[in-house]
Amino acid sequence: MLCVGRIDPIKNQGWLIEQAPAIFKKHPRAVLVLAGSCTDEGYGEIIRDRIEALGLQQRVLLTGGLPPNDPRLIGLFQEAEVLLLPSKSETFGLVVLEAWATGTMVLSTRTSGACTLVRDGQNGWLFDLERPQTFHEPLTQALSKSDTARRVLRRGGDEVNTQYNIGALAARMKRLYEELIEEKNAIRDSARRRHECADTR
Repeated sequence: MLCVGRIDPIKNQGWLIEQAPAIFKKHPRAVLVLAGSCTDEGYGEIIRDRIEALGLQQRVLLTGGLPPNDPRLIGLFQEAEVLLLPSKSETFGLVVLEAWATGTMVLSTRTSGACTLVRDGQNGWLFDLERPQTFHEPLTQALSKSDTARRVLRRGGDEVNTQYNIGALAARMKRLYEELIEEKNAIRDSARRRHECADTR
């Protein structure tokens, strides 16, 4: 299991640590990797203390900061069964696309960034922090590699390959520019008509 993001309260890794004993009880071979630099030292200390208090030092690994193109981070994505995103807030979910591109399933909170990409139960799973069962049930599906999980994973891969490849992104950018030019021309034409009407008075 992999969680990618800076160690910070907004990324909410502490919630995962609290869920970890139940995860490891059900999945005794699982390991949780937290990949990201610590941007809040106080929060980082809380995370480390909690890992120790729960006796999870051999099951929860903190990598520290890894640049986006670091082969070690790419390797972690490739090896992970599932990407876990417990964030309280997230903008565009680039890490979701990275997971799909490397064949990793996605399980995320219902942040705006994740909800833009993930369709619950179709190409990934969404869960509510206040309802841990909405996290544990799909996690079990993912780690057991059920038929449902394989289907979800395949759809995630299809998503990134068809909707977020260079050609698709270029086409969307082209459409955006065309819409902006059309809007600019409409504003200019409207201003010219107003000016002409004013001249005829």
